[in-house]
Amino acid sequence: MDIQTPRSRTMSVIGRRSVVAGVALVAAFGLAACSGGSDEPAASGGSDGGGDTAEVRDLVAGVIPVTDIGPLYMANENGAVEEAGFNLTLQPAASSTEIIQAMQSGQVQIGYGGSTGVFQAVANGVDLVVIAAASATPGPDDPGINDILVTADSDLQSARDLEGKTVAVNAPGGYTQLLADIAVSEDGGDPELVNYVQLPIPDQPAALQSGAIDAFVAGEPFGTLAREQDGDVAIANPFESIGESVVAGVWYALRSDVEADPEYYQAVAEMIGEANTYALENDEELRENIAAFTGIDPELADRIALSSYGELPATVENLQTIADYSFELGYVPAEVDLEALVYDFDAN
Repeated sequence: MDIQTPRSRTMSVIGRRSVVAGVALVAAFGLAACSGGSDEPAASGGSDGGGDTAEVRDLVAGVIPVTDIGPLYMANENGAVEEAGFNLTLQPAASSTEIIQAMQSGQVQIGYGGSTGVFQAVANGVDLVVIAAASATPGPDDPGINDILVTADSDLQSARDLEGKTVAVNAPGGYTQLLADIAVSEDGGDPELVNYVQLPIPDQPAALQSGAIDAFVAGEPFGTLAREQDGDVAIANPFESIGESVVAGVWYALRSDVEADPEYYQAVAEMIGEANTYALENDEELRENIAAFTGIDPELADRIALSSYGELPATVENLQTIADYSFELGYVPAEVDLEALVYDFDAN
C-alpha cells in the first residue's frame, strides 16, 4: 500500500528524469513515551488523590518528527494529557504509510499526517476519518513555512519561472509538491513542466548551493537555516497563492476504531484541541518544547517559522481548499468527500 501515490504525471517525471536519490529522514528524537502499543486502547486504574479511582487509558500516537507535533508533546510534558485521562506514547515513523500500517495492526490508535496524504490514503481504500486538526497554514502575508527558495543570484524570479527547472521536495506527489504546484499554477505557469526530484529536507539547501537543483520547497528549520547561512531567498509563498489559512496537518484514525469506541476518540480529539489552544497562547513554551522534541538548538527554535496551532478546527470548510486543489491538480482521482472524512462526534 502506498498512500502517497503521486499523480500519474509525477510518476512519469520521476521515472524518466534524473532523480536526486534520497529517502525521508527521521531523526531518533527522545520522545516522551510512557507505554508501548497494544491491540486496543487499554484502561488502568489511577488515583486522583482523593481516594477515587480514575480511568487512565493508553493512547499511542503515530507521529512524524516535525514541529506540528509540538502542541501534543508539550501537553504530555506539562501533564495535560495525563489529566485528560491518557497514558500517551509518541511513536515516531518515517511516513503516513508506516503509521497507517501500524494502525491497521492495532499498534497505534491515532496518526498525524498532511491532509493531502490522508486524502490519498482514502482514495486508495483506507477507511480513515479525521478527528482533529494538527495545524493550519499561516496567513497569506506570513512567509517562512514552505516558501520556494532559490540562491540569491538565481535568475528565477517567480513560481512561473520553475517551468523546466529542477525543484526538490521531500516526497513526490505529497503535500509540499502540491504547495509548489499551487504557486506555479496561480502564477500562470504549468506545473506539469516542473521537474520535481526527491531529496531529504536536510540535504536540500546544500543541493541548491551546489547547483544540483534550482529550487526547493523549504521545510523548517532548514528554510530558516538556508536564509541565514546561505542567503537563499524566496521567489514564492504558496500560502499567498492560496489566499487564506487552511487546515494542513490532521490527526486521523480508522473509522472502524472510532465507531467501536466513539467516547474514547472524542475525548482524544478534545484533548488535542485543548493542547492546540494552549500552544496558541504559549508560544515561548511551545518553542522550548519543539526544541526538546526535535533536538534542534533552542535559539534556532526561537527563530523558525511555525504553523498556526489552535486557530482552525478540522471542519469541512477548513479542509475544502486543499481538497479542491488536490483534485484539480491531480493528486487524488476524485473530489474528496469531506462530509464523510471529517468525523462528527455529535452526529454519531
